[in-house]
Amino acid sequence: MIHSTFERLSEEKKDRILQAARAEFIHNPYEKTSINRILTEAGIPKGSFYQYFDDKSDLFSLCINAVYRKLIDERKKNGEPLLESGMLRMKRLGFEKGYQLFSKELNEYLSEEDFALFENMLHAPHHIRTFVQMNAASALIAPVISEELKSDKSVRKDIDYDYYAYLLSLTEVIPVDYGTRKELPMEEFYFLGYKYMRSIYDSILR
Repeated sequence: MIHSTFERLSEEKKDRILQAARAEFIHNPYEKTSINRILTEAGIPKGSFYQYFDDKSDLFSLCINAVYRKLIDERKKNGEPLLESGMLRMKRLGFEKGYQLFSKELNEYLSEEDFALFENMLHAPHHIRTFVQMNAASALIAPVISEELKSDKSVRKDIDYDYYAYLLSLTEVIPVDYGTRKELPMEEFYFLGYKYMRSIYDSILR
């Protein structure tokens, strides 16, 4: 849990902590990352960490969320709905072409360091990976999808938008978690997500 004491820090101090954490999580596997190194790099007293966070998974989650937020902001800036940018595009264009476009855009939006951070997330212990991805789904992805469903004229109006938005957001999370544990190629992660998202979305159309 992220404590209110962290939220009350100045933006400059929060940014120092997050930048130090990002560098640590990019360059080291999760299990070898060091809270002490993060605090030393950020110039923060070592006794302060547990005033701000329960453990380093909270800080890891903040770093991963920042990458998701970058993707969401890019979609908004380009006027492209989050749903259309991912799995639903694959439904419309066909998986192979949709995946190629999706992959190309990810490379345009994300830096090599962003990809390294995600790579370390995928190889983190299962309970850490699940915590981080579920947090991103509920805190960032689902609220955006909920608003998109409300404005989508092809979607029924008698549904619980927040519930279905959360289900749809999990199609970006669960297949990746499953595929990582099964050591599947990334294309198969997305194919699984594509199938699940299509079945959920089709079930709420008029």
